[in-house]
Amino acid sequence: MAFAEPGIKDFKIFKNIPVLDQGRLKPIDTFARSLLTQFSGKDHYEKQDASSWLASLFFNPDSTVNDKIFQINNPDTATALGITPDQHRRYTPAQLQKAYPKLVELQDAARKIPEKERNLVENEILRVFENINIYADLSRSFLFTSPQKDLTITSKALKTKMGLPLEQNEFSFIDIALKADVMTEMAQSLEKKSQSQFTADELEIYNVTNNLFGMSQKYKEMPSFTVLPSATEKGRWLNPWDALILDFSNQQTRQLLSYWNTMAISFRQDNGVEFNVAAHLYMNQIKDALSNDELKSFNKFPLELFYHSASPFTLSIMFYILTFIFFIISFSSSKQIWYTLAMWSTFAGFAIHTIGLLMRIIIMARPPVSSLYETFIFVGFITVLLGLIIEHFNRQWLGFVTAAISGTALLFIANKYSAEGDTLKMLVAVLNSNFWLATHVTTITMGYAATWVGGVLGHIWLLQAVFGKDNETLDKTYKTTLGILGVALTLTFLGTNLGGIWADQSWGRFWGWDPKENGALMIVLWTALLFHAKVAKMIGPLGMAVGAVFGMMVVMWAWFGVNLLSVGLHSYGFTAGIATTLIAYAVIEIVFMMVTIWFISRK
Repeated sequence: MAFAEPGIKDFKIFKNIPVLDQGRLKPIDTFARSLLTQFSGKDHYEKQDASSWLASLFFNPDSTVNDKIFQINNPDTATALGITPDQHRRYTPAQLQKAYPKLVELQDAARKIPEKERNLVENEILRVFENINIYADLSRSFLFTSPQKDLTITSKALKTKMGLPLEQNEFSFIDIALKADVMTEMAQSLEKKSQSQFTADELEIYNVTNNLFGMSQKYKEMPSFTVLPSATEKGRWLNPWDALILDFSNQQTRQLLSYWNTMAISFRQDNGVEFNVAAHLYMNQIKDALSNDELKSFNKFPLELFYHSASPFTLSIMFYILTFIFFIISFSSSKQIWYTLAMWSTFAGFAIHTIGLLMRIIIMARPPVSSLYETFIFVGFITVLLGLIIEHFNRQWLGFVTAAISGTALLFIANKYSAEGDTLKMLVAVLNSNFWLATHVTTITMGYAATWVGGVLGHIWLLQAVFGKDNETLDKTYKTTLGILGVALTLTFLGTNLGGIWADQSWGRFWGWDPKENGALMIVLWTALLFHAKVAKMIGPLGMAVGAVFGMMVVMWAWFGVNLLSVGLHSYGFTAGIATTLIAYAVIEIVFMMVTIWFISRK
């Protein structure tokens, strides 16, 4: 049963609240999207946006226990946990909490198996275990705002003395903590008495004090949600419980926590006006607690929120697919309109693609090539740009088709990596240099892109030859392939040498036969081999087309294959579980080439 939407509809201010997560200050909306994506593979829950659902988890966690937010892909995993497999592969916190003892047992066993030897079920067990624990931690982040049975005060005299509402008996942690001075004074009078001498009022004070201390010990140092800046140490961020226990004597921290308390109470009461006023006051005050660097990040939050809501790369995919559809339609109609529509569709997709990249550059203040996700987006951008350049000179659909296929395929692959959570991540240490990101990394990835485009053109030449295109068309495709492979050779050679200079500066050696260095070298050697074979007249157009397709396979190995080794100084981008996909891709390509070569030879 899904959580019924609260009366609060407006979360615009709440979405901008800053959170320190994975070393980066980000809006709470990004945190919420990443969290739901990590749990379920989607950045929203049914009709609720991520921030609305996260507010439910924070302030009314019981309302989320039956939300199907946990994705378990393998039905064997669910069965192993004693849960009936769901056809949509989504499960509730209540189901996983019931199966928790079994989950603990299975994850203990899975951790004893070396990482490279774990199967899909074992890896999924570990992922599910991590996710349910994160969910549980977050559900307790603002427990201090909820009335607790362990913090019961029935004595009207005590409540009057402490300034608590007389009509209420159960109080929250923060209700009592705000009266700490009075509590301390009353508790001191009990030190000289034994428990048997306590009056009824004194016994209540004694129990509440002990329970308050027990809660503070139980929930301190909860790592999942660091949302409050420390008032005593710039740059340090605390989770709500740590702020309540360690920093509560500071007036700024008390006020910020009071705003969270107001947000929690008003959320449970469906009071949207009070919720947003508290969020607004919180945002105004927290600005003063930020360092200069944090303030720079904070000022980019509106752009980051727009980036996520606009989904520019999804829009780009739609336009690239439209381009290919117009190309298919053009076979049944020779009207110029389809070419014109394809042109504008490609331009639209490319413009949105460009804007998406620019937004990422502004938000992160660095080139967008620091992760596999970003690399695919950037390479997709370069392939579409090359496609447009090809079409400018060719004007026979070749460039548009290349752009549509490349842009769609690469952005779809990027989407796979976006499912891992926040894609706007901090740089890993080995890439922490904007200069070398802007030179070596961008150059080598542009070389990847050009080699990819050469491979796409190789596919097109083979298909053109199979379907009997005239020699002039084949010759144009062949010459375009040669030109693009020349660009690829230049860029990969330059990028590899720039990487060597960077390695010399960072590690004191130019070359060390590192797997990723070897992957880049493979592209250079393969492309150079094709040109040497052509000059030596060992291959003609057919051989060059087949070699270009093989070059695409070499790129995929340099991109993914070396990551499977999980070794080397380039300790980033390691990707497990794709060996089968790579092998399947290679088999498909080999079969494609064998079939097309057979048809061409018969002609």
